[in-house]
Amino acid sequence: MGFFGRRDRKSAAPEPDAIARTTGPDRERLKRLAQEAYEEGVRHQLLPSRARAALDAFDRSAARLDDLFATAPDDPELWQMRGALLYSRASTQLALDRHGAATADLTACVDAYGRSGAPDAALLAADALMRRARAHGEAGRPMAALADVDRAIGAYVQAGAYASPHPLLPDFARVLALAATVHLKVGDVDQALACARQSLARYQDLTRQRGGLGREEAGYMADAAGDTASRLEAARGNWDAALAVDQVVREAAEAGVGGLGRALAREGLHLRLSGRARRAEPVLARAEEVAPGSVAREEELAALPLPPSLAQSLSTAESLLKDHRNAPLPPREAAALREELTAHESYSASVRVRAGSAFAPKAAGLTTLAALLLREGRVAESWRIALETHLVCDSLVRRTTASEEDLLPLLAAPWREALRVASEAARAADRPAFVEDAAEATSALNALLARVR
Repeated sequence: MGFFGRRDRKSAAPEPDAIARTTGPDRERLKRLAQEAYEEGVRHQLLPSRARAALDAFDRSAARLDDLFATAPDDPELWQMRGALLYSRASTQLALDRHGAATADLTACVDAYGRSGAPDAALLAADALMRRARAHGEAGRPMAALADVDRAIGAYVQAGAYASPHPLLPDFARVLALAATVHLKVGDVDQALACARQSLARYQDLTRQRGGLGREEAGYMADAAGDTASRLEAARGNWDAALAVDQVVREAAEAGVGGLGRALAREGLHLRLSGRARRAEPVLARAEEVAPGSVAREEELAALPLPPSLAQSLSTAESLLKDHRNAPLPPREAAALREELTAHESYSASVRVRAGSAFAPKAAGLTTLAALLLREGRVAESWRIALETHLVCDSLVRRTTASEEDLLPLLAAPWREALRVASEAARAADRPAFVEDAAEATSALNALLARVR
């Protein structure tokens, strides 16, 4: 297996022998050693018990690449090799719960693909961003995680991958499935469900086009998109939708993809909760037979409260305004913000607001609502509005066109205020990682403002 073969997304990059250059035996020897060490690491990755051996092999490959870069620091093909290596090494770092090291590797990976100039560099970088988002999510860093989700989805949308049929459809379905899991862990549950639904719809398109899915694709469909959609549809009382997803997940498990006991337990539990006890009992009995204790675990998971979404948080703020004698914002303005930002399905911050020129006063209104909620002790709702305000501002600035060069100065004050409220909400919730996340976002904003002055 070559440098470009071990990827979530099937890379269109050339094989190693195609990038070999006849510039001397030492260079070719170093490339061969780098490739051999990389392939050794990939082989070790197949077994969890060999993760440390994989890391050692990747480190040896990285050392050989460093030697190559010493003689050709601007070689785009070396940058592409480095990107692939860093992506694979980060996977091993995550398997060893080294989230900081994995995040550093993925940050360098995004840079390496950008320097490679490869035709699909933006999408290769998007895959690294999605993996970095998952690492940030596991570390409890929602601001960093969701900004990466937004960038990754945006790259695929820009490439037209949302169309069906499209050659990138399998990749986009996977990215949406992974985005759903990140949103469910640290983001907006409405957007988690939107990503999961979109992913499942695309996997259905692929099934119709091909007559079935590959094992890896079925895994993403069931374990990421299906798991998220099933839980959230049930939480909303959308029992038919939840059970339809449960059936898909169970069929995948029966075909050997995913845990059958868990799939049966969830389906049986949803049948029971939806009032279909007669159908539920044999399914629950089979779940316990396949995986004892699976039903109790699913019951515990179903009982866990979900964080408020942006729509719910804005509705809470509206109610407070109506009862507030000296309301800092008219309730009708809060209602208009809720309608604009949440009335349509969206799966990233970029989809919430399409044009940025008129958002600055709205950002100010959102931070006012976040501050009000915090004063009233509604910490989770305050955090959600402040976080989403930051994400939208960040997304808008990244997409700024020449005609909107004055957008950043307009957004600066409400954006800073949103981060301040987010930091206070994180402290009130006793979430140190969230506080650190807000501090880093504030530092990044200050650095950005300093560059444009």
